[in-house]
Amino acid sequence: MPTRMELRFQRQQRRQKEARLWALELAAAVILALVVRTCLFSLTTVQGPSMQETLHSGQVVAVDKLYFRFHPFARGLVVICRYPGGDDYYVKRIVGLPGETVEIRSGRTYIDGAPLEEDYVVYPAQSDFGPYMVEEGRVFVMGDNRANSHDSRAEGALEEKSIVGRVVAVCFPLGEARPIKAAP
Repeated sequence: MPTRMELRFQRQQRRQKEARLWALELAAAVILALVVRTCLFSLTTVQGPSMQETLHSGQVVAVDKLYFRFHPFARGLVVICRYPGGDDYYVKRIVGLPGETVEIRSGRTYIDGAPLEEDYVVYPAQSDFGPYMVEEGRVFVMGDNRANSHDSRAEGALEEKSIVGRVVAVCFPLGEARPIKAAP
């Protein structure tokens, strides 16, 4: 029969083992969360009016960071991007693809001379732009609020590697939660 001292020692060893297992599980969970956030999926807060009325400042959106590893860039997708030399992230919509010519005349966007159907644009551009030919390996992005958006009209077409991921849903506020689908 074990002595009191031996029983106390056994309990102490068991607690230490449980504490080590708990710390290991916590570390694994933190590492997994960092991998998911860095490589797969993240949440981003929309700032500013450039995507109105599709998205509003303060909304939290879910971003699929793997999407473009398995799918091609496509017009109408809402994306998170970074401008060259900057640290900030921006929410924009892909409008022009490599080899296409983008132009804005009288508030209307044209791709290769054909008008683009953009039901999501409530605030059209106030000035004409282009024609601008999108180079290979780049995409032309604009905010849906064309009257108040800093985008490829000022920065030029972005390298595809500047696109962080595809916005797939509004997550918060909960009353505004919904999927974000690509425009046709």
